[in-house]
Amino acid sequence: MRHTLLASLEALANPAFAKKAERFFRREYCPDDIFIGIRTPQCRDVLKNHLAATTIEHVRALLDDPRHEMRLTGFIALADVYQRPSKAPLWAESQENDDDVRRLVCRVLLEHTHRCNNWDIVDSCVHKTLGPALVHFHRDAMSLYMASSEQRDVKLLPDWYQKLLGSNDLWETRMSIVLLLGVKAYDLAFVFAICEHQLARFFEDPMCRCTLRGARFESLDLIHKALGWVLRECGKLDRAQLMAFLDVHAMKASKTTVRYATEHMPKTRAKAYVALAMNS
Repeated sequence: MRHTLLASLEALANPAFAKKAERFFRREYCPDDIFIGIRTPQCRDVLKNHLAATTIEHVRALLDDPRHEMRLTGFIALADVYQRPSKAPLWAESQENDDDVRRLVCRVLLEHTHRCNNWDIVDSCVHKTLGPALVHFHRDAMSLYMASSEQRDVKLLPDWYQKLLGSNDLWETRMSIVLLLGVKAYDLAFVFAICEHQLARFFEDPMCRCTLRGARFESLDLIHKALGWVLRECGKLDRAQLMAFLDVHAMKASKTTVRYATEHMPKTRAKAYVALAMNS
């Protein structure tokens, strides 16, 4: 028997909108993805109405669903419950406290990174789950990483974040960057340090590429944009720190990254930084 959340989502399927979604999402990133035509706000509304009666196993089933909107809803559910564990009382039955629920959320998410396989799914959840978890559960590891030598050692970071940072998978690489949006309010210097790490990774090996479904994928566009997005958001908190970062590292970044990072700067200043950057 289908659970209520899944049935409610299926009832919203719209074939006409599904065709639009297929055109919107570049198929080279998701050739096998199935769209059934549910808008993201609709996914959120259904989740709001049914999350309290939904179990973690129901959400696992959504994460493993071949349909894009089901997976998206599953990852949004993880984000919502991490933020407020009380939204999912059935999840808490086997957990001692809210932090145990949050650990469960992160564990399930990390078990399903292979299902977090489009940019909108990544961007819907990791900065509300893995980012805050890094700060909440691994603050000491972050401090050790920042206190290490100039050649910082990622082995000082928690195992799961080491794995994301070292992964060649396109989506796991994007996850490792976008989750920093959930860290920036607590430790801006750490966010800049990880951005530096990722910039260096691709700068030092110009032939380095990510993989998609296990095969080499030439485009780094979604990685360049993710880095630029995170840097831009850091600049909103402290423009001077962003400028100091770009003064040193703009020449290691793609022009796409620097354009995104400098969107809120005066045009003359932004153009000067973009001129320093590498061709994307």
